This record gives sequence, structure tokens and C-alpha cells, in this order.
Amino acid sequence: MRRLLLSAFALLLAFRASAAEQTVDLATGEWPPYVSQQLPAQGAFTEIVREAFRRAGYRAQLTFQSWPQTEWLTKTGKAAAAFPYRPTPEREKDFDFSAPLMRANSYLFYHKPHLPHPPQQFKSLDELRGYRIAIQLGYWYIPLFQQHRLNTLLTPDEVNALRQLQLGHMDLVPMVLERGLYLIHNIMPEHEKEFGYIPTPMDKDTPLGLMFSRSYPQAERIREDFGRALAQMEKDGSLKAIYQRHFPEATPPR
Repeated sequence: MRRLLLSAFALLLAFRASAAEQTVDLATGEWPPYVSQQLPAQGAFTEIVREAFRRAGYRAQLTFQSWPQTEWLTKTGKAAAAFPYRPTPEREKDFDFSAPLMRANSYLFYHKPHLPHPPQQFKSLDELRGYRIAIQLGYWYIPLFQQHRLNTLLTPDEVNALRQLQLGHMDLVPMVLERGLYLIHNIMPEHEKEFGYIPTPMDKDTPLGLMFSRSYPQAERIREDFGRALAQMEKDGSLKAIYQRHFPEATPPR
């Protein structure tokens, strides 16, 4: 009888724990290698997000959408947060942001056969005026390049820009380091060693975090719970471990 009561008590505790676990709706999009439905654990960023919410007592439920849609879902309170996003003055008018899960830097990639002697360092972007630089609409660096009067050429996307680089139609392509390495490795693996990047970063560390809704039920409490779990992950080293497992080749290390 005592054993039966203990078993029933254990089942009750398990039921309560399961019931206490709250589902949190999240929105994201395809941005490999950080987030993708095709990657292990759906990408490094997604793995960190799921683990932090798990530690905070939530079950993360993801929906993959276009980036404008992820922002709309979050703004209208249909999603608690969207990721990964960098805070900007415009976004901070409507959303709250978590602490950074990662920090990203953009570098200028080049094709070694067509640019055997690239600038190894530069103190000002003015030094790059003699190079043809591929750009894509909507990226943060466009006003910066315009300010320094660089020779920019519009390409549809970063994959096309890399192909133009390989053909010698472009000299430099700006990309977030991990994304550039990922695209080269997956799109043109047989030519991977032909590409390099200038070691001078174009920007300071850019924080990438969760962009939280202000209208989702209990949004503030969810954000605070997530923040505490994320801080714990950073303290115990699991945040860094997940990053390094997904990006063993990326330098400089985060």
C-alpha cells in the first residue's frame, strides 16, 4: 500500500511539473548558419534559445516566417519574441531586447586568384575606394559606404555576390563572418580554399538577441525569466560551448 501511495505521489508531482511548463510562442526565419530548419538543432542560435527557455521552465514553440512577418507577429502579440535581431533605435521604440546571445562582426571577403594581394588591414574605409564592393539592399553598411564614397555594385543576395567574386566581377563582399564561412563551405565547397577575408572587422561587436513583444501575455515576466536563464548559461560556460560546437572554424572566437 505504501509503495502504491508513493507511486501515485510521484505521478502527481510529474503531472504538476508538466502542467507548470508554459508554452511560449516564438517567431524566426531562415538565416543560416544561425537559424535554419535544415541545420542540426535548427542552428546555434535556436539551440541556445531552446535551452534557455527550458531552464526557465518554458517549452519554446517556433514558427518560421519571412522576416517582415516575424516582426509583425511579435509586434501584434502573437509571438512572445522573434530572433535573431540586433537592437536599433527604431526597433527599441516598439520592442524590448534580451541580453546578447551572440555577437557578430562583418568582414570583407575576397577571391584569392583574382585578388592575390588584398589589403591586410585598413584604418579607414577610405582606403578601399579602389575596390569594387558588392552590396545588397537593406543592409546596415550602405549608408557607411556612401559616406566614404566607395565603389559599390548591387547584387540580389550574398550567394550571388560570392559567385560574382569568384568570376572576378567584384573585389570584396561584406558579410557576417560565420555566415560567409558557411555559405562558401556549402555553396562552393570545391573552391573553399580560394576565398579569404580581410582580418579587419568592418564594425564593432554587434549584439544579436531576442526581440520581445510588449503585447504578448506576461511578456515582461517571460523576458525576465529568459534573461536569468541566459545569464546562468553564460556563467556555467554552456553558452560558449554551444557556439563553439556549431562554429569550430570561426575566428576570432566569441
